[in-house]
Amino acid sequence: MMTRARLWADALRTSLWFVPSLMVLGAMVLAYALIALDHALPAQWWHALPVLDQVLDVRNKAAQAMLETLAESIAAIAGVVFSITIAALTLAAGQYTSRVLRNYIRDRANQSVLGIFLGVFLYCILVLRSLSSDGPGQDQAPALSMAMALLLAVLAVGALIYYIHHLAQSLQASNVVAAIAHDAMPFVDRHFPPMQGGAHAELPVDEQPVVGKAWPVRSVHNGYITGISVDALMELSAAEGARVNVLRCAGQFASAGEIIAEWVAADEPDAAICHKVATAWSYSVWRTLENDPGYGLRQLVDVALKALSPGVNETTTAIMCVDWQGALLMRMAYRRPPVRIWAREGVVRVTNAVPGFSDFIALAFNQVRQNAPGNVNILTRQLEVLLALTDTPAIEMAHQALADQVRAIDALSEATVPWSPDRTPMRERVAELRRRLKLHD
Repeated sequence: MMTRARLWADALRTSLWFVPSLMVLGAMVLAYALIALDHALPAQWWHALPVLDQVLDVRNKAAQAMLETLAESIAAIAGVVFSITIAALTLAAGQYTSRVLRNYIRDRANQSVLGIFLGVFLYCILVLRSLSSDGPGQDQAPALSMAMALLLAVLAVGALIYYIHHLAQSLQASNVVAAIAHDAMPFVDRHFPPMQGGAHAELPVDEQPVVGKAWPVRSVHNGYITGISVDALMELSAAEGARVNVLRCAGQFASAGEIIAEWVAADEPDAAICHKVATAWSYSVWRTLENDPGYGLRQLVDVALKALSPGVNETTTAIMCVDWQGALLMRMAYRRPPVRIWAREGVVRVTNAVPGFSDFIALAFNQVRQNAPGNVNILTRQLEVLLALTDTPAIEMAHQALADQVRAIDALSEATVPWSPDRTPMRERVAELRRRLKLHD
């Protein structure tokens, strides 16, 4: 249940309508509240405070003209902001990768600015509707409502200035790459437990697996797996005296009918049990960071590949991607691997085939290396990241993965970098890596 709740919360954060809708609703409440308060206060109560006379003493005709001007101006500006946003999304998709669009959409500043303009527009319309010059004493505009309209107009101008600055900043390659990594780090922390405490990667000696035959459980949906309710699987397997082996985890694609898990028990599960197991998986048309710590690395790889493509050819952007890949891998290196085994009362009930640190190293390095033959700067920077990783606990839990990357980069540089002086710095780093990893081949 908590997994699904977090997924729903993430879907709301990644929507372009939720925050603006809340702000529009708040503008409606504010407008009606101030109008009611104006009607409840004594007529021209502000005369007791001469300082407020020039601000609050507004007639209906002047108030109507001001509110109409504000509403028209805000509506026009909101249209421009929407157009700029769409243009920015198009530019980001073409320059970097379409997968960074969700980062722009979930940007709280972009959502808030849109909400401010829509909220100010609706506030002006509601206050304008309440104005009336019919009857005695009705020529005076609601003072507090008009004062708030002026404050909101100033807020809208400030929001516009900030939005232009924020958008110009967020489209820079360095900020795009850094934002991807910063978004991914909290989810890395969630799935990679701190070093303190017992190990999660191995089967504890005092916990025993369930003995029985493995019966396949098939997916009932198509899409990317966004989460698995381990609690639901634990309850079901404990009640039935079985074990669930998770074969398809968050971030992977599953087709309807594909085997996503195994039900280990003495007896074959009936259709109802298989359906309960299968519904513990959540699906979407896209990957999310919520339960997929490798998705941040995947986005950085995509941006690097785009930068290394012949049509773009921006080595500096690709190097920045390698830099932040190193930051994410270093964060993982000082933490324990994701939890793979869940037990209850001394019996293992759920095992999960989640990617390990070695898998994330391969994800970060392989495609970038394969698309950078002869690129001295990229290959050298990858070797530097590997050197940093060998000085962490990662050298113990991912020795083979690190060694594979060293050999692959060494072979690629020897084959594709023709000038010997260019290969010298790489050879020095490879030699140091071989010494640290104790490679003799």
